[in-house]
Amino acid sequence: MSLLRAWLVLLMLWLACLGLLMWLRSLSRRQAIAWLQWLRWAGIGAVLAGVLAAATIHFF
Repeated sequence: MSLLRAWLVLLMLWLACLGLLMWLRSLSRRQAIAWLQWLRWAGIGAVLAGVLAAATIHFF
């Protein structure tokens, strides 16, 4: 059952990436670059928040 759940999660991530790609292709080049820069910083922030949460759980 957990293997099926892992494949479903992988499929959902793939579909989300495909949807994001199709949406970005519909934007103008300037709009797409602005969104990708924003998404990059949001991704970096999410990773840092995850690291901070993991460190907090580990050390406290």
